Amino acid sequence: MRLLVGIAALLLAGNAVPADPSIAIVGATLIHPERELPAAIARNQTVLIRGNRIVAVGPRNKVSIPAGATRIDAKGKWVIPGLVDGHVHFFQSGNLYTRPDVADFNAVVPYLEEVARNKARLPATFKVWLASGVTSVVDIGGPYWNFEMRNAAQKSAAAPRVAVAGPLVSMIDDPPLGLTDPPIIKVTTPEEARALVQRELAYKPDYIKAWFIHRQGDDLAAQEAIVKAAGDAAHAAGVPLAVHATELIVAKASLRAGADYLVHSVEDEVVDDEFLALAKRNRALYCPTLFVRLGYRYALSNTWRPTPAERRLADPQILAMMRDLDHIPADKRPPRVAKAMANPVAPDPSAAELANLRKVWDAGIPVVMGTDAGNIGTLHGPSVFREMQLMVEAGLSPLQVLRSATVNGAKAMRMERNMGTLAPGKLADLVILDADPLVDVHSLSHIHRVIKDGRVFAPERLMHSLGSP
Repeated sequence: MRLLVGIAALLLAGNAVPADPSIAIVGATLIHPERELPAAIARNQTVLIRGNRIVAVGPRNKVSIPAGATRIDAKGKWVIPGLVDGHVHFFQSGNLYTRPDVADFNAVVPYLEEVARNKARLPATFKVWLASGVTSVVDIGGPYWNFEMRNAAQKSAAAPRVAVAGPLVSMIDDPPLGLTDPPIIKVTTPEEARALVQRELAYKPDYIKAWFIHRQGDDLAAQEAIVKAAGDAAHAAGVPLAVHATELIVAKASLRAGADYLVHSVEDEVVDDEFLALAKRNRALYCPTLFVRLGYRYALSNTWRPTPAERRLADPQILAMMRDLDHIPADKRPPRVAKAMANPVAPDPSAAELANLRKVWDAGIPVVMGTDAGNIGTLHGPSVFREMQLMVEAGLSPLQVLRSATVNGAKAMRMERNMGTLAPGKLADLVILDADPLVDVHSLSHIHRVIKDGRVFAPERLMHSLGSP
């Protein structure tokens, strides 16, 4: 009775009755990536969100929707958990100028200007991730300002969740970038590795990352000891160890040293039983990053062309820059670029990387979808769709690829209890699609709405808010 009197008083005062803060997605087909078919598909479902959490999931006729809740009619649409990219770099942009150690375009765009542009453009970069349905990312290594970037993402409604690593613990000092806040720091002894990790721990990193580059003549055992020292120091503080290790002997050394996350494919040969056993012992995650090498080859030969998803969802500044080689004078093109442009060859995916993805998946090792976005030719946001297509070409089903980008992505975020599935109690990070993602992974780019932390975003509005190039 008091409630009715209160409502009547509000109406008499000319005030609207406050709407319920809940959001109800009604009539959708839900895809539960943690399940196998046919149980992964649930039709005519309702998802009820209150605040930043999912509070109910179930058949439309069994979920009670509060009066005044915002309803989203999702009949004929599909709902998935928010996507996770398990390997990105915000200090890099994806354009030609972002890796002068690979292709030195300082004569065209000084690298310091490129880094300043990337920092200033963070709000736009955050938005292209959300517009692509990516509600969480792992920045797996960069300058100390990575931690400022994480803080900025936490304070912005229109940004993905961000996990970060700081400067890479490296056994080499390449690349020489001339920065006062470098993304890579060389150490020569286990003691130096431990000291660097201690400095980074003050910033509360989500990962410590080692850049394990092994060259002919290097002492592999000594390098492994350095990585182990870094990992032991990280683990003592409860922080996992990520390692860049692209050769089989290096990947196995990394796992022996305690690696929790291998952030690239093994690319030189097919993984063996010892590798699989070590990865299982560590409960390690494996991130293939299949497209990134192709991105370099396309961009540096001037044959990179945007996909339909990139035309809609990539940062227009970066898209415009991807055609810069059309007008950069020949005398300012690095020799590597001039050679690639003179004889462009369409790159093929690495057979070893594709085979290893399938073998690792079949062994039950969690595979995490990740792009290495920010590297030349791999753009923030819609590059996830290129990556997932290659995962299908490796032999994974669309459902398995979706699992790698949701359930396993949540493991890479170290947030599997709070995200990655559509269930009561989980964070309200999800994507409403206009097409069936289990028929074609490209359907993941046909996004109707993105919900992150209970806030609803329309991709086209996010993109419009970026402004012109």
